[in-house]
Amino acid sequence: MIKRSFRTFAIKEDLASVFTKFQNGMDVYYVPTYSDEGAVEVDDITTIKGFGLNRYARKANNQFLVFYKGKKCLWRNYQCQGSAGIITRHSSLGDQNEEYIVIELGGIDEDGNLLPTIISTMHYDIKSSKTLYDEIKKIIRRCSENTINGFYICPFAYEQKTKLRFCTIDIKSPKEYDLIVH
Repeated sequence: MIKRSFRTFAIKEDLASVFTKFQNGMDVYYVPTYSDEGAVEVDDITTIKGFGLNRYARKANNQFLVFYKGKKCLWRNYQCQGSAGIITRHSSLGDQNEEYIVIELGGIDEDGNLLPTIISTMHYDIKSSKTLYDEIKKIIRRCSENTINGFYICPFAYEQKTKLRFCTIDIKSPKEYDLIVH
């Protein structure tokens, strides 16, 4: 198992540009890592509710697995305690799925805090995962305005660098952990 990941600071317009290029060049679909509605598939990630926005002031608010169409995502079910009692949840995470990459969508909140989008794979040694990962990284690299400390900075985020706080961890982390963009 070979792992790879990279991070990019991008606002909604940047992310829409990147994912539109990715979706136009690759025959893919997205599944959330957790769902209360069963096996959910999304063909266009730019249409999900809250795309490019951060509602929780931390990184893990919108996490998706990306599969080639024709590769089936296998879901597992489990029960947990909810506010209405015991509920059934569904997860796409598990050992049965290997040919995917993970998109952890970052975004901006109402206070101008920007969290990075993280793209990763635990299965870089599998050809389909490697191809998906390499293709989206190539698109982000080409779309980026700058690279600072390994973070790709997309153009719309870079234009607003004086208005945004580039949070590398989460909103509550000390400002000295923020990425300084000049």
